[in-house]
Amino acid sequence: MDEQLKGAAWSVGLWGVLSVIFGALVLAWPGITLKVFLIVLGVYLLATGVTLGIGSLVNRGNHWVGGAVIGALSAIAGLYVFANPKISALAVLTVIAIWAIATGGLSLVAGLEGKNNWWMILFGAALVLFGFYIFANPGGGALTLVWLLGVTMIFSGIMEVVVAMRLGALSRRSRTRSA
Repeated sequence: MDEQLKGAAWSVGLWGVLSVIFGALVLAWPGITLKVFLIVLGVYLLATGVTLGIGSLVNRGNHWVGGAVIGALSAIAGLYVFANPKISALAVLTVIAIWAIATGGLSLVAGLEGKNNWWMILFGAALVLFGFYIFANPGGGALTLVWLLGVTMIFSGIMEVVVAMRLGALSRRSRTRSA
């Protein structure tokens, strides 16, 4: 069990770090062109999708299916962005909204299944709200959405790192008890 927790901590922690880096890059260049934004978005989605998907498949814990599904959705979204570089801004926003709602919904379910998982619940809720905001305000301006995306990714990345640290602590406690 402690190896599964350790693997999950590693995977979620890396996902969090990648989320913070992505958010910081978005905020550092708010006026970036759609083409550059698509490249950064595609790299982020593909990298986090592969990381989470492989981490979930290698460390088949209690919730490995959810992690594998989130990883697959993220990787597919990243590949879609790369395959369609001339995609319209509305289509990009739709992909981001669908990804945010799906990932947030799965995170909410995972958070609600256990005790004291309020970080996962906050993370999921933030992503779901972000996704619905995009659907509700497609004409709200690309710059506003870029800023919101950057802040959301930094916030969710910090929460992912906190969850990873908690999983790591659980793993260490589990090893101490079994020793």
